[in-house]
Amino acid sequence: MTDILIASHGHFASGLKSSIDILTGMAKKIQVIDAYVDKSDYTKQITDFIQNAKRPAVIFTDLKGGSVNQKVVLKAAQEKDIFIVTQTNLAVVLAVFLDNEKLTKEHLQDLINQSQVELFQLNDGDESNTQEDEFFG
Repeated sequence: MTDILIASHGHFASGLKSSIDILTGMAKKIQVIDAYVDKSDYTKQITDFIQNAKRPAVIFTDLKGGSVNQKVVLKAAQEKDIFIVTQTNLAVVLAVFLDNEKLTKEHLQDLINQSQVELFQLNDGDESNTQEDEFFG
């Protein structure tokens, strides 16, 4: 299992961890940083994760170019086999967390591509059940 750190502004990271726990019961294996919820400096948590993580490892951040992402990038820039994934959503964290293959850059990109957001368009007055049939099989 890949070592994972989720770092975000506010409680987004712990919210993702909570959702993963509800879905898998295994969230204790995920580390989180809820930045800016108090005055503490979270930089040491990033450094500790990088130093102790089994490689390859993944750090998920909420916003590309945001302050949390910037600190992660600065700390992990020279590290081998620490992948940084930004613009994080629950689907991508779950995909990486539950995946059994050895994590490579290419495989991680495949998992990211499978976890992209998409528009689910509701029926616009058309009485057919086409989308419902497609969604529920």
